[in-house]
Amino acid sequence: MNTFVKSSELLERELKVSPLAAQTFSKSYRYYCRGISPVYVDHGKGCRLYDVDGNEFIDFMCALGPITVGYNDERVNAAVAEQLKKGASFSLQSPLEVELAEKLCKIIPCAQMVRFVKNGSDATTAAIRLARAYTGKDIILMCGYHGMHDWSIGASENHKGVPEAVRNLTKTFRYNDLEDLKTRLEANTGNVAAVILEPIQADGPKDGFLEGVKELAHSHGAVLIFDEVVSGFRYALGGASELYKVVPDLASFGKGMANGFTISAVAGKREILSQIENGVFVSTTFGGDALSMAAALATIGILEKPGFYEHIWNIGKKMRDGISKLIKKHGLEGVVSVSGLPPHCGVVFDGHGSLSYLDIHSVYSQVMIENGILIFAICNLCASHTEKEIDMYLGATDKAFSLVRIAVEKDSLEGILKGGKVNPVFTRNIK
Repeated sequence: MNTFVKSSELLERELKVSPLAAQTFSKSYRYYCRGISPVYVDHGKGCRLYDVDGNEFIDFMCALGPITVGYNDERVNAAVAEQLKKGASFSLQSPLEVELAEKLCKIIPCAQMVRFVKNGSDATTAAIRLARAYTGKDIILMCGYHGMHDWSIGASENHKGVPEAVRNLTKTFRYNDLEDLKTRLEANTGNVAAVILEPIQADGPKDGFLEGVKELAHSHGAVLIFDEVVSGFRYALGGASELYKVVPDLASFGKGMANGFTISAVAGKREILSQIENGVFVSTTFGGDALSMAAALATIGILEKPGFYEHIWNIGKKMRDGISKLIKKHGLEGVVSVSGLPPHCGVVFDGHGSLSYLDIHSVYSQVMIENGILIFAICNLCASHTEKEIDMYLGATDKAFSLVRIAVEKDSLEGILKGGKVNPVFTRNIK
């Protein structure tokens, strides 16, 4: 039986000095059953994490996506250690900027130039600023989650603190719905600077959707931006653009580029990126961080090796097929569903009777933790996962679904849930 004494003590301490006791919403204790789940990690190796209480978990979250190779990978570590001997940040740029920019221009379909920043929000915001400057227009049409900056989060339910004048400049459209996008474009004719979307959401784009988005955006004089912060380096080396053969004008990348080190980039057409030389301000102190660039070059070198993506897709398919079979086995159709393409798939919950989707999710989360599986709902897979780990995940899921079935039949969590309920701070509502 796992115990979480040190995690609980640290949580109480941090809650006094840091809101939510996590610097990323989706890493907060509120995403798990409080009191019976880990909160603080000591170290990781491969696809396993070890918490401060000494408990071991197979991690299917991969730091929310950045881990593509595996935790504490010796090859990536060696590249970083070698650069560390020289330094991390300097008063001039590092040659690694040249190497990494050239590498990205080779592997990312839209990349004629790139600009490095530090996180996904930086990269998408840089793309938006470039698009507005390039077109001379203000309105943004977006689909998906694009980070914490005002232009994006102001269009969500989490807009507190964002001026209404800023919020009015961003409109949303529905994924896989070209008619909805067309309506939004026509309602803002002549004023749309950019159409930005996560190209892969849930089970991916319908045939012709991404092509249609590009055609509609260009017909209205708007820049097409793919937010590949999640999809980049996870489904294919060149991201969704390579996978679906649709090339945007700009694209933002982050997460999986450096196997956990902090780096992101906006990439795209030379005529748009070159505006940075003429009045468009995209500049950060740590954009040229040499340690992260060394990690990125080492990581991409691993991702380029034959068989890397075949492995991720194969084990993901095994996981996805296994979940579908278990849903049928336990008669949970309408309560649990499988969602996502193989490299980034998992489960989605619906409410049933008096039980909310979070009630059902809590039962699932409890059992997965009890069986040594760290997961929220949708998985990220890395090269360190093997069929063995997929089998262990499916074994735990079988047990979890069995208890979910009991909760559904009882229409109650009484006697079932041992800790607090899952209570997310922020939800994307993508299904």
